Amino acid sequence: MRSLQTGLWSGLGMLALVVAGTGQARAEEWPKWLGPDGTGIAADKIVDQWPAAGPKKIWSADVGQGFASTVGDKGIVYAFGLQGKNAVLTALDADTGKVIWAESNPETHHADKDQAADPATNLPLPEASPTIDGDFIYTYSGGGDLVCRKLADGKQVWQINILDETKAAILQWNASSSPLVDDKLVYVQGGQGGSLAVAVDKATGKVAWKADNGLGGYAAAILADVQGTKQLIIFGGDALHGLNPSTGKELWAYPWKTSYDVNATTPIYKDGYLFISSGYGHGCAMFELHPSGVKLDWKGKEVTSKFQPVILDKGELFANSAGRLKCLKWPTNDVLWSSNKIELQEGGSFVIDGAQLIAMSEKGKLSLVHLAAAGPELMSEVPMFDYDKVWSSPVIYHGKLYVKGKTEMVCLDIGAK
Repeated sequence: MRSLQTGLWSGLGMLALVVAGTGQARAEEWPKWLGPDGTGIAADKIVDQWPAAGPKKIWSADVGQGFASTVGDKGIVYAFGLQGKNAVLTALDADTGKVIWAESNPETHHADKDQAADPATNLPLPEASPTIDGDFIYTYSGGGDLVCRKLADGKQVWQINILDETKAAILQWNASSSPLVDDKLVYVQGGQGGSLAVAVDKATGKVAWKADNGLGGYAAAILADVQGTKQLIIFGGDALHGLNPSTGKELWAYPWKTSYDVNATTPIYKDGYLFISSGYGHGCAMFELHPSGVKLDWKGKEVTSKFQPVILDKGELFANSAGRLKCLKWPTNDVLWSSNKIELQEGGSFVIDGAQLIAMSEKGKLSLVHLAAAGPELMSEVPMFDYDKVWSSPVIYHGKLYVKGKTEMVCLDIGAK
């Protein structure tokens, strides 16, 4: 287990899961959901104490409603939200909050009224975080529009509606799998009654392949290197799938039926082991992956993370399990500690930086937590938003913390001087 540390690492952060190793120095940028290497672990130098009133507020901006998390690249942060009837991608100066450009696409597919910003129109909220790759940025709106834009000015390169392309219906809580970009392709999950997942040529927007029909889920896809063979892992609406990333052909599937078909927490893969978790009391499981199949290692209810990302750091798995902060020893189901000292509620999320954890509760309370072998130590907490669905993950970028409430994104100074 980890010991209490006062020296901090640094980096950009959001919350997350793991597709690669952890605990190493990372690039400064945070270009996608879960960061540059898919761990969600920050590596910047940040302070280990906050003032009584909380970190200093540098700027704030209205970026629209939705649950997408911020990404950052070359001193610019990007926010994705619903404004009026449009899904708007906004580029802002990371230091000042000045809007550099804002571009939009109209939402056409309707959503469940409880998940729409405007119940009169039932337009879906953006939930998937943008992905930056080279000189381009990719967004996947709640209504299924996959769009490629130029980073320089936000001008659209191409657009495709995945639901229309696969003749699928929108999921009850909208499309939300953050785009996964690898080599020449962009991967996203589908909807109801159509292809489980789709791969699109990242340069042209043309469909490279469609997976067999299946129920899409809400989780981001990940890539796993399984004994030298890549597998595309899709946590679908009623099953876990391993696909050939070049063709979309299914390699294996494992049934995983959750209430309301909400499989939304991004899987974690490391060294041959794959972890998944769902809410509604369903629980979690650890699998051993092989080039052509999957084997269940253990299954239980140690973690019931509904949609928040889970973070694996130095052999320890951290999760919001129905409002409790838990730590498990990877890859076992041994619970090292479980705590209700940190306010999270079911939808709260967090980011880890060295031996510190910064949490944002579902109701808008921000907390600084020190991690130790015996468990978490609450150092500071401050109310940030008066809103009961603060579901966007906090992001650490260039020594600043970016958090989002209903429509407001706030930049806070947490960098070590």
